[in-house]
Amino acid sequence: AAALRAAPRCSRRADRPRVRAPTRAHASPSSPSITSAPEGSREADVLSALRNVIDPDFGEDIVNCGFIKDLLVKSDGAVSFTLELTTPACPVKEEFDRLSKQFVGDIEWCTSVNVNMTAQPVTNDMPDSVAGMRGVRHVIAVSSCKGGVGKSTTSVNLAYTLAMMGAKVGIFDADVFGPSLPTMTSPDQAVLQMDKETGTITPTEYAGVGIVSFGFAGQGSAIMRGPMVSGLINQMLTTTDWGDLDYLIIDMPPGTGDVQLTLCQVVPITAAVVVTTPQKLAFIDVEKGVRMFSKLKVPCVAVVENMSYFEVDGVRHKPFGEGSGQRIVDDYGVPNLFQMPIVPDLSACGDTGVPLVLRDPAGETSALYGSIAAKVVQEVAKLQAGPKGGLELDVKNVTGVPSALRVQLADEGGLPFYVRAADVRRSDKSAKAAGEASKADFMMDGVTPVPEDIAPLEMNVVGNYAVQISWPDGFSQVATFAQIAQCERLKVKEESEAMPAK
Repeated sequence: AAALRAAPRCSRRADRPRVRAPTRAHASPSSPSITSAPEGSREADVLSALRNVIDPDFGEDIVNCGFIKDLLVKSDGAVSFTLELTTPACPVKEEFDRLSKQFVGDIEWCTSVNVNMTAQPVTNDMPDSVAGMRGVRHVIAVSSCKGGVGKSTTSVNLAYTLAMMGAKVGIFDADVFGPSLPTMTSPDQAVLQMDKETGTITPTEYAGVGIVSFGFAGQGSAIMRGPMVSGLINQMLTTTDWGDLDYLIIDMPPGTGDVQLTLCQVVPITAAVVVTTPQKLAFIDVEKGVRMFSKLKVPCVAVVENMSYFEVDGVRHKPFGEGSGQRIVDDYGVPNLFQMPIVPDLSACGDTGVPLVLRDPAGETSALYGSIAAKVVQEVAKLQAGPKGGLELDVKNVTGVPSALRVQLADEGGLPFYVRAADVRRSDKSAKAAGEASKADFMMDGVTPVPEDIAPLEMNVVGNYAVQISWPDGFSQVATFAQIAQCERLKVKEESEAMPAK
């Protein structure tokens, strides 16, 4: 293999922490989930006991979730089975293991319990043109659309937290103008390797995590035009042999331009984590990013508000104000908000090449990153279970109201109800900034009132919390299911009136 042009880095520390993702076995792909057994059998007793273990994300027991495989009950009362989770980084896997052994061990005839904890094999929707990412299960974009808010710090600490939870993780630094990984990590070999024959890039590695950055290509930061940047990032991401990864963290560059669109279109991004600071100025830019992700059908699963506060004698002080992160959550239905403190050690660790979660894994700030990682894992698992609702035009005209919308929400048992499209448009919270309470009642020109018969041009479910709606005047709305549920509900006409006679 030939090295990409790279200048060697000096002053490597000998005491760097190491995080090695554990080698783990998968249940056979052909091994079916076991959800039932003959009545009165010992296998049925085991499954009945395991139904007491509830997955908090799905609200179902682990038997109905299909997690139980390879169940074996021996004549001497020894029980063994495989508990196959959706991810090796499952934040409740130890609890599943403990409760499974407890409930099965309480069966009168049981003499021992052996649980083989595994994770589902890698499956993804990567196109054939991205051969190097065929082993990547989930792609997580960390984005701010504004520089200087701590996005790279969040990306790196999130990645290493996931690795410490047992996942196989990679980081792709997509900012060629100001690459951060060469400063925030300290690999022994700070140079990317490229195979002369295939052109495949091999990631360098630090503390068990594969990392790729333009900064490891020996060019420092780039000076080039936009189209060249998009092509370079596309090439670096898609020609890298990432191997088998549970999570690939993409540290997105600031902005919502060609580079961001290229990344979202080249690979199927599973979810996004949005990084902001408390100021209104940060909200304005981050809001654009949330809308961009919604148009590209990428769900935002968490907002991380950096530099939220610092504490003195137990009193919190907020030098940069407050509200930006909470407003993103309220206006766009992002399910999780994490407010990070101003901690000198956090930036100091990044500057010295050892992320804080590796330098001080038991610290309070590391615990906050643990909470962020746990929520990312849980939200991704929920996304795999499918959307919590749907929205479509009332093509059968069961309400008799022009441009009515048919809504189905899992939280309401999936029973359909109907709302006016105009009411959904007017409910847009992002248009209701301070002093602009009536802005949502007007079209994009700010003069024409929203027509009562306005109809969407396109509607796409975003993750499991919202719908992205494109309107005739060019407005792109992110309407959360909770927001839609609050709209006035229309009465359904008698079936003889609404439906044509057969």
